[in-house]
Amino acid sequence: MSEIDIENIGDKFIQVVQTAEWEQLQEKYNNCNDIYVLGHGGNLAVADHAAIDTSRLTNKLGLCPGSGILASSLINDKGHDKWLEKWVEITSRGLTDQIMKKSLFIGISSSGKSENVVSALNYASDIGANSFLITASDIKTNKNINFKFCNLKVDEYHSSEVFTLLLTYQLI
Repeated sequence: MSEIDIENIGDKFIQVVQTAEWEQLQEKYNNCNDIYVLGHGGNLAVADHAAIDTSRLTNKLGLCPGSGILASSLINDKGHDKWLEKWVEITSRGLTDQIMKKSLFIGISSSGKSENVVSALNYASDIGANSFLITASDIKTNKNINFKFCNLKVDEYHSSEVFTLLLTYQLI
């Protein structure tokens, strides 16, 4: 039986949580009341898990666009590239500037080229929320980025998803 390669996740965990970028994310998480976590594919499952545990295990509200009905409706209406941005717009309707300043949108990407996640985080920043991306590799986009990010520097999707879930517990 062969072992699954998770790219020295213990060592990488220590390296990541000691970076200035991670410390910024941890501070934002600690100081915000509402935590929105988003991604797609396996990262949407990680995001949903993180949002649920944020609500269960802290005094914060954690939300995620984890419903298949929601996702398929917004993808049909806005297309794959804009559905997460539309979710941010819908979720933030009616929220005051003060509430937005205490809100944190966390995006997750294993590829570094999740244009829909980048668009959603840019939109959240534009409306006054805190935004942060956890990415497994360098960001690969032509879009301007107006949010902070932390690069996990892992090569495999499974490593990224497991590592990111572990890191969400560090935030909590």
